[in-house]
Amino acid sequence: VKDTMEQIRKTLLTLLGTFLFVLISLVAVYELALVLPGSLSGDSSLTYVQFVMQPLVLLLIPLALYLFKFPQVSKSVTNPQSYKGFRLWACVRICLLCIPIILNIFFYYIYGEEVGFFYLALILMISIFFIYPTKDRCESERNFGKDKTNQNNEVKP
Repeated sequence: VKDTMEQIRKTLLTLLGTFLFVLISLVAVYELALVLPGSLSGDSSLTYVQFVMQPLVLLLIPLALYLFKFPQVSKSVTNPQSYKGFRLWACVRICLLCIPIILNIFFYYIYGEEVGFFYLALILMISIFFIYPTKDRCESERNFGKDKTNQNNEVKP
């Protein structure tokens, strides 16, 4: 079964929706006091977790935003024979931002509402707007680099 751009877009939106559902569920569990926040409040591991999460977030955002510009990824994404590469790398890009959001919100609650984790999650959430799979964005990323040359591989002015 061949994928169409609309099917891939629906897959990406479903993936984003799934992450959003998990995030809202996590927040609801703690805010409704089904699980009490602060189970690791005052724990010495806080410093280490912050030390890992802060640089990780700062590395993952540009990686996710520029992922399609890497030559191997770009070749796979723009392959005219198949949409599989585009679907794979678009899903990877969404996961690069969404998984750390969920981790940061989880750490926010288990370390007793440590606001540093909340701000990291907020920065990641804002970054999602730059990769949100609109129809135009999917089409332009799929055709990235193709409009710069004509059939004779001559660069257009």
